[in-house]
Amino acid sequence: MNEQKPSKRLDLQGIRALAILVVLGFHFYPEFFPNGYLGVDQFFVLSGFLMCMLLKRAENQSACSLVTLFYSKRFKRILPLYLLIILISMICLYNFFPDTAIETNKESALHALLFVSNRAKSVQEDYFQMLSIAVDIFTHTWSLSVEIQFYFLVPFIFLLSTNIPEKLQYGYYGVIGLISLVYFYSVPGTVAFNSVFARIWQFMIGMVVYLLGSSKPTYPHYRVLSNLDDEEEDCKKLLIDEESQEFCPKEKFSEILKFSQPGAYVGLVILLVITVFPFALPPGFVRPFVTMGTGFLMLLSEDNLILSNRILAYIGDISYSLYLIHWPIYAYWKLTCNGNQILLAVALASSVILAVITYETFEKCYLKLSSTNVGLLVVLLFILNVVVIQKDDISDHNDSIGRNFTSLDNLTDDMTFDDAEKLNYRWTVNDNKNLFAPTCVYESVGTPLGWCRHTGLSKSGKYKMATIGNSWTANHAKMFYQECGRKAKSIMQGAAYGCEPFYPSTQSATCKSNFTDFEEHIRQEKPDYAFIFTRYISIGAPFAKNVSSFENDEVYLTMKGQMLKLISNIKYKLYILDAVPRIVGGAIFRIASSLKNGTDPVILDKQLVDFSEYEMARKRYAQLFQDCNEKCVRVDYVPEFYNNATGTFRYFGERGFSFVTGPMHLSPHGIEKVRHVWRDICAKL
Repeated sequence: MNEQKPSKRLDLQGIRALAILVVLGFHFYPEFFPNGYLGVDQFFVLSGFLMCMLLKRAENQSACSLVTLFYSKRFKRILPLYLLIILISMICLYNFFPDTAIETNKESALHALLFVSNRAKSVQEDYFQMLSIAVDIFTHTWSLSVEIQFYFLVPFIFLLSTNIPEKLQYGYYGVIGLISLVYFYSVPGTVAFNSVFARIWQFMIGMVVYLLGSSKPTYPHYRVLSNLDDEEEDCKKLLIDEESQEFCPKEKFSEILKFSQPGAYVGLVILLVITVFPFALPPGFVRPFVTMGTGFLMLLSEDNLILSNRILAYIGDISYSLYLIHWPIYAYWKLTCNGNQILLAVALASSVILAVITYETFEKCYLKLSSTNVGLLVVLLFILNVVVIQKDDISDHNDSIGRNFTSLDNLTDDMTFDDAEKLNYRWTVNDNKNLFAPTCVYESVGTPLGWCRHTGLSKSGKYKMATIGNSWTANHAKMFYQECGRKAKSIMQGAAYGCEPFYPSTQSATCKSNFTDFEEHIRQEKPDYAFIFTRYISIGAPFAKNVSSFENDEVYLTMKGQMLKLISNIKYKLYILDAVPRIVGGAIFRIASSLKNGTDPVILDKQLVDFSEYEMARKRYAQLFQDCNEKCVRVDYVPEFYNNATGTFRYFGERGFSFVTGPMHLSPHGIEKVRHVWRDICAKL
């Protein structure tokens, strides 16, 4: 009797290992591995192979049994670890990540939990942009969402194929793949990248590879079916029985392929050269090449000495854990380590170590459990995830019971320093959520930035109004609507992230585009009144070298030119919010506890306020008001936040409630602080 072979095709595990390694390279060192994203395309081919293997095993079952068996095996493999990593990531998010990252990731966690991380993205959510920013710790779950969504299609695609003559089945899968490929190239890149329909062709290649490899029987000897999924118990039942001639299908296309090992080595080298090539290659060409090349390699690579290496095979074993774990760790480094390359290497090593620990202590264990026990584990983890993700909302609901709120900040007279500490945290965490105005119909779905129009205005309103600026425009939107909406027949709102309306901040391409966009919208709208809500960014920069007056100051001349264009299209007045000092976000969370412990508020004032470039921003605005004559109206928050008694700016109240949030917006409490300013302005329109 021949020596029993491993229960997995080690070469396929080796391909998985190389795929996860190039993905890690792309995420951790994109400047050196710009084509590493192709590893995910290879995963899709391997997944298609595995799906077809599981379905072929059960093809003699009834349709209902086949579908049930397929889902039970796939979900048993994927869900427990996936849900555990989401849960641990959320716990780490609350305890270790910057508070400004919490709100975005709560939303992303829900999408990941429901396997819709690959939903249609706005421009702000583009995958490669998220990779560069690394704010979303669940960005990488898009590929699992694609795969799970395909699970709901593939059993029925397979069942239809069983009604087609075997010789025509390859054509059937080919047509499906071709339609998907055409769709992939006919829709925008951001849609194609995330769409399950634009990825079906990659799964189809894997399925066809399995069918080609299993089309002829192997020689009768003790052998188990190739298995990518640690389901040894199924393979053991399929050991070859020489007497009954019942044996596992073989994975070689034909006996000729026994002599094609040189082709496997050539294919492996080509794929490695492409995926680790240090310069970005055109994805429209290399993606189909690598996808089909991976399928070709899988046909030839059985017993390949390189791919069957035990080290690569083990990396393939831990690849699922490693894929799920590495991105949150990288995101933490990106958000907190200021680009430290040594810590980046530590983050990469930590990802590998934690993946090994997770694989050995959790992944192996739950795969040995019965389907019933795994089902109970999945339900428990899912419920825990929902509770953890929604913990702040649950807490807010409990705190609101029995209280009567009448303002945006939800403060009541009986609140304490402890309440202030909690709300200061919540206002920062919910900062982005609070930028949404319920009355505004947004052009870009899912973001409070960009352009929108307010609805539900009074029929007696007389004036066309426009509010523009950076995110402070959205920050003030609800309050402005409440105070000015009764006098408006229309309100157009334009908010651009990090971009001032009078100057293209940091001279970035985005802000240059928004700079033009502000002027074009005002020119087309021709409002009666316009309002600029913005915090200073670039207009506080010092004079350039050899410049000593505004007459030669490029920044100011740009501001003046934009102002003149705006007022030429405004019928009555342009209200401009003057500069106030910025804040140091991290100090906000010490306010309430420090006051509670008796810290001098002046000390907190000095810790919280950032005066950098503030004076120059005020000077440029002052000159702008002079050159605008009477058509520009200055709106000043300095009297609201400057404490005459102490000679300091104070961004919190006596009970420790902060007027600002970590992302440098006014908190709901801060909005209430300045509400009277806008109430007076709107009353006089």
